[in-house]
Amino acid sequence: MRLTSLRSKIFLLVGLTLLLGAIAVMAVTERDVTRTVVASEERAVGNVLNLLLRDSEARWGGLLTDKITTVRNGRSQLVQLGNTVRSVLQMYASQAQDGQLSVDQAKGAAVQWINKLAIDEARFSFAFDHNLIALASGRPDWRGMNLSNLQDFKGNDLATSAYHEARTTGQSFAIYQSPTRDGNEGKFRYAYFGYFEPWDWVFAITDEAQTISRQFDTRRQEMEQSIREALASLTLARNGFAFIVDDEGGMIAPLPARHAGLLDEKDTSSTQTLRKLLDDISESGEVSTFTLTPQAEAATWQISAAYFKPLRWTIAAAVPADDLTHAAEQLRNRLAWLFVGVLLVSLAIAWALSARITRPLKQLTEFARALPEQDLSTAGPIPPHIAQLPQRQPDEVGRLAATFMFMDEQLREKIAKLVQETSSRERFESELNIAHTIQMGLLPQPLEPGALKQLDLYATMIPAKEVGGDLYDYFVLPDGRLCFAIGDVSDKGVPAALFMAVTRTLIRASAEGTTDPAMMIERINNRLSENNPNMMFVTLIVAVLDMTTGDLTWANAGHPPPCIVKTDGELRLLEGCSGPACGVQEDLPYTRYATQLAQGETFIGYSDGVTEALSPDGKLYGDQRLLDLLAAYPAPSAQLATTTVLDDVRAFAHGTEQSDDITLIAARRAAS
Repeated sequence: MRLTSLRSKIFLLVGLTLLLGAIAVMAVTERDVTRTVVASEERAVGNVLNLLLRDSEARWGGLLTDKITTVRNGRSQLVQLGNTVRSVLQMYASQAQDGQLSVDQAKGAAVQWINKLAIDEARFSFAFDHNLIALASGRPDWRGMNLSNLQDFKGNDLATSAYHEARTTGQSFAIYQSPTRDGNEGKFRYAYFGYFEPWDWVFAITDEAQTISRQFDTRRQEMEQSIREALASLTLARNGFAFIVDDEGGMIAPLPARHAGLLDEKDTSSTQTLRKLLDDISESGEVSTFTLTPQAEAATWQISAAYFKPLRWTIAAAVPADDLTHAAEQLRNRLAWLFVGVLLVSLAIAWALSARITRPLKQLTEFARALPEQDLSTAGPIPPHIAQLPQRQPDEVGRLAATFMFMDEQLREKIAKLVQETSSRERFESELNIAHTIQMGLLPQPLEPGALKQLDLYATMIPAKEVGGDLYDYFVLPDGRLCFAIGDVSDKGVPAALFMAVTRTLIRASAEGTTDPAMMIERINNRLSENNPNMMFVTLIVAVLDMTTGDLTWANAGHPPPCIVKTDGELRLLEGCSGPACGVQEDLPYTRYATQLAQGETFIGYSDGVTEALSPDGKLYGDQRLLDLLAAYPAPSAQLATTTVLDDVRAFAHGTEQSDDITLIAARRAAS
């Protein structure tokens, strides 16, 4: 069998994969299968333990519910008896009001009635006044007793609390320990207290609490017996069992007789008995699992236990470790035989399928090799045996054939489209280069030699794209003064370049009828605002300089303020803002400002492309850095001033792509 064919490689790959898989499975089964089965058995034991906890909680909840129901029924009976006492007292009080009896006679009759009131052996009634003295009682030993020292089960004064609460709300309930004449502690009782306002009395109906406790204890014993019977028939895994121990060491549900001594067996590693290990588990109710290897036995036990706090029980499950792994060993043996059979069948199937798989792949290989020899810019026919593969083999091979045909189609379309787009891009780039040349040609020409003797003027614009939206201009007015301007359109690229060209034309046109820079900007703004559907605008500074006297007037339409650099480096910002940017709204007034450009001083104007230049870490160049640079290096010429700023901006950007157009204009008045 040659290994140069795909068929032999597939067969060999399948055989080696299955063989290595078999070896790996046999190597790890002892560990992984055992771990899985043991984990499953442990979960089963844990589930049983949790069920026992839930069952105990349910049984305990039922006991509490029964107890609460019994108490509520008892309280309801006490309230009914109390209403009867209240009615009798009200009858005597009514007789006193009607004059049939005096108040003392009515009270005496009421006391005699309460003293003779016999409800049953456990229940009786008594009454006391605000002095907390028992005026009447069904128990003779209570009559005349001072109840001020009697306390309820919370430690509060029983009579005082009952008196105030009953007087406030009309009734009160309490649990207390009944007093005796000899001072010994009596039985626990609970009582209903009612307030009789006409005589300022508190009457009470009381009953023993021991009856409820006895009923509760009986129900609890029945519950424990039921749990013992259930656990006695429960088997975990093969030989495991469950048992319950209380805090005093008593066995609620004992261990099987053959393992009765397991609780007192010492663990080999910790040298502690199982009883001590169970005492140390958390009281949170979570299941704790640990192993126990008794010193007297070779077998290891898996112990899972949880503490049930309401009953102070420790519910535990003990399973021999061998029981946990027995199922895993049986499963491992069955898997081994099954895998041998699967290996043999799989090898036979792999040999047959490898021939079917490799045949169409060989055809696709020949088809792909022929592609470079074809003209891919035009459509070409697909060989019939390739075109039929997706229908004949609706599997990965068929999808691969369909992908090859789709690739052939898309490759031909993309190449044809690429040829077309390349031609269009070259034409567009040529047009942009022409637009760039035209835009640069719109910039002003140098001043005449006579003007340059009085003023050193230099300006530059570096667009962020092929064409930009920044502008500068300068020209001599009819009266001999110099008008110069700098602006920044609100967009970039071709739209901004067109808007810039219109703005430059309007600057020169507006200067024909006036030399006031504010009036020039007003005219420019009105013309730009007339038909501006895209809401483009331009920030603009227009200045007029008398090159002889140095008088400088200017107007600023939302542009960054220019500055004047003195010969000693001192800066003076021209911070006046004449109005908003041009093109936003028609008929806006603009303010004119005036100053003096002394001999040797330099006027510097710039666009926000200078101050908003970005460094590699995303920081802005900023106004303060620009002003500090101009103050630190007062240039002797206008060109050197602009060159210094541009060099510092490039050093700050450190190769970062330019994000906005950069424009600078400098005008330095010649020294005398």
